[in-house]
Amino acid sequence: MKEEALTEASSTYGKTLAVAKAKEGKTATLIANLLGVMPWQKYGGVVGDPSHLIVLAFDSGAVVGIKEFLVDLCGMKLQDAARIQAFNFQDDVRQVSNAETDWDFTLYNSIVTSIKRVQDKASKGKSSAVLVSSLTTVALALQRAIAGPPGNSEKPGGGMDQSKWTELGRQIYVIRKLLQQDAWHCIWEGHVFKPPETGQGGGERSETLQVQGASGHNFPNNVEQIFRIRRMFGETHEGTKVDRVFFDTQPSMDFISGGRLTTTNLDAKEFDLTKAYYKLGLNVGRWGYKPAKKSSRK
Repeated sequence: MKEEALTEASSTYGKTLAVAKAKEGKTATLIANLLGVMPWQKYGGVVGDPSHLIVLAFDSGAVVGIKEFLVDLCGMKLQDAARIQAFNFQDDVRQVSNAETDWDFTLYNSIVTSIKRVQDKASKGKSSAVLVSSLTTVALALQRAIAGPPGNSEKPGGGMDQSKWTELGRQIYVIRKLLQQDAWHCIWEGHVFKPPETGQGGGERSETLQVQGASGHNFPNNVEQIFRIRRMFGETHEGTKVDRVFFDTQPSMDFISGGRLTTTNLDAKEFDLTKAYYKLGLNVGRWGYKPAKKSSRK
């Protein structure tokens, strides 16, 4: 327990939930911003070095094409992009779908074991960041492992009961706490989903975080910054092929509100994550920052 003044910041490291619809370029946007290489970024990256960025890839194809995007479109050097560290859990997630029993802890144990390696690597950087791509897939995979295989006409599936929902919440809680340390930034990608209209009345459907159960409701309450990623399709940055993307810091979504200090410290549209973190009083490494040269007048 730390005794501290009410005015003190709880942490100088971000605990951020960044959400968007599927296939809106969340991973590329976040990685490029954390490195400070988006064409419009002027203040360097959130991290102090590319090797201080760690990506936990759970989504299918989460990091496919990222290196090409960074090098070909953002102008990053190939040798620098190669220093980004990635932990690929995609095979672990695929194996969950083949499990024939419920209460399978294989994936959960693999994640927790791997987090120890992540912690060791992240703690070595002055301003490190861990990006989880994505919370949605982590939750769905853990749910499948606990519930067991789906049923069919000959054999009903196990499904989820109260004890299984409780266990899912416990697992997500432990993973979140292990990753949200006050020694590095932790950024969670999340998917928003809007149920289709049924045509049976009831008004417009609300967007939801694509994580079922109480965990989906509670997760936004246990992060400190909540941003909606908004890609301006077809509006490219001048002289590039990169669509402009901004962080909506005041998203009007029923399931979440803005994060702490975002209304008072941030603009409604922030195009640079490094600058946004700096405004919030968070630690930034500013890798790649090149200050303007002073004129040498005699």
